[in-house]
Amino acid sequence: MENQNIEKPRKTYWKFVLGFLGVILAVFVLVVGGYSVWQKIDMWRGQKAVQKFAEALKKAEQDDYQKAMADTYGGKTPQETLQMYIDAVEKGDYELASKYFIGDKQEEELRSSYKMSKSEIERYISVLKNAITKFDFDGKYDIDKKYFSLYKPILIREKIYPNGIWKIIEI
Repeated sequence: MENQNIEKPRKTYWKFVLGFLGVILAVFVLVVGGYSVWQKIDMWRGQKAVQKFAEALKKAEQDDYQKAMADTYGGKTPQETLQMYIDAVEKGDYELASKYFIGDKQEEELRSSYKMSKSEIERYISVLKNAITKFDFDGKYDIDKKYFSLYKPILIREKIYPNGIWKIIEI
């Protein structure tokens, strides 16, 4: 009889140990599985955010392209655009003059034009007229001929819009 009593606690002990290990294993599987699922959900959210950003960027790019195609203020060459700008400033038509700048610079240019005194405008125009004479000698196109830069006697940067019109980036 004594043998039977000893075997029962051993069986109970091993059942308890196996049950405990089973619970530990189940918890481990749940934790690892939950973490894995959480990681996949987080990765999916990240991919969705990147896709959403790419779509917004593409839409903004398309909007900019449409605006650029509709913008007809400017010349067929950088020199022509600068001359048109000078003519508008000389006439005091700062609204028109600002339209020869790229879209996001137009408002800034318009505000700064109204702040200049008559003598400052005369000096400014004189420097710009001098710059036009330097375009052929000192002006440089980038390798794709999409940008034009002149560094002397004043910095002038222009870019060509998709419709073939040159716009001033900065003076």
